[in-house]
Formats: sequence, C-alpha cells, structure tokens
Amino acid sequence: MKFKQKTFIVTIAIAIVVSAVVVFLVMKNNNSSQGKLLQIMSDNVDLQVKNVNYTDVGDSGLKWEVKADSANYIKSENIAILDKIRVKLVMSDGKILMMTGDKGKLHTDTKDMEISGNVEIISDKGDRLTTDVLKYSDSERRIYTEEAVKMENARMQVRGVGMSFSLVDKDVTLLSKVKANIR
Repeated sequence: MKFKQKTFIVTIAIAIVVSAVVVFLVMKNNNSSQGKLLQIMSDNVDLQVKNVNYTDVGDSGLKWEVKADSANYIKSENIAILDKIRVKLVMSDGKILMMTGDKGKLHTDTKDMEISGNVEIISDKGDRLTTDVLKYSDSERRIYTEEAVKMENARMQVRGVGMSFSLVDKDVTLLSKVKANIR
C-alpha cells in the first residue's frame, strides 16, 4: 500500500473511534441528566410549568390575571401549586387589586384560591393590605383570612385579626382585635 492510502485509512479509523467516543459520552450524559430531572419532580405532579400566565373572565365581570414563576398541576386533586404568585384582579366596576405572595394554591374545579407567605394586596388607589394567608371563595365572591391583617393608606392604619372582603358589596370587615391609627 502506498503511504497516502495508509495515512487516509488511519485518519478515517481515528475519526470513527473519536466519533464513537463522543456519541457514547453524549448518550451517557443525557441519561444521567434525565435521571436527575425525574428525581426533582414529585411522583404526584402531572405537569410542571415555568413562567405561568393564566387569565379568567368570570360571569360576574371579574377578570383574574394569575402569573407565577412556576406551577405544579396535580390532576387527581384539581390543584395547581404556584410559586411566587402575582394576581391582578379587575373588578366589574374597573377597580384593580394587585395581590402577591410566596406561594399559591388554585383549585381548578372550584376556582377557589389561597395565597400564603408575605401576602400583599395593593389597590389602584394605593390602599395596602398585608397578611400571612389570604383565601378567595369563588362561589361567595369573597376574599378572606383568619390571620392578622394590616390595612393602610395615606390617612390611616388599621390592624386586626381576620378579615372578609365581599367583591359583590365591596364591604370590608375586620373580625377581631381591631386597632386604628388616623393620621
């Protein structure tokens, strides 16, 4: 055999071996990362989504815009677990409430919702409410909590334990231990 033919055959053989090693390493790396992904997701989660954006316009004229960094949907329980939740509620009269919290739970069958961890509601007029847990009942069209709340605006600060806000009547009721500071 001529020297050029031998060099060509050796070069092809080396290229085939290198290609086989690269393919083997890539396949091995893909298999190990799939195993890690499966370990991260819980067995009972049916769907996991990042950068969630959900809009719902109800019969009552309420418009909900729910955003979250991530969500896990558990179909058997009809629940979406939301992380770093932000909710924009546009009421039938056009007033807007912005609600935020660390975690959220949306019952997809009833449209009831719970927000927990550093919960804050800010109205389009600048009124602010803070609490640890906030719940929404779709059937009652009511936002409520049993936890301590602080409501404030430029003119006053009101604290209490337990709160109910009817989205129909626009009535806010603090349930107990109410203290007010008028500025």
